[in-house]
Amino acid sequence: MTRPLFPCQCCGSLAIGEPGNYEICQECGWEDDLVQAADPDCAGGANELSLNLYRDTISN
Repeated sequence: MTRPLFPCQCCGSLAIGEPGNYEICQECGWEDDLVQAADPDCAGGANELSLNLYRDTISN
């Protein structure tokens, strides 16, 4: 049975098994973190950079 995939909060690819489980996106390397999802300018936690800064980094 295939598990449903959810979009990565950073790159949008369908790569996360369940939001909030700290899975790492195979496309961009972002580690899913509910705190950083709620506050995309928060740095630290599961990821060194904030979600917004990481998005900017991978888009360049």
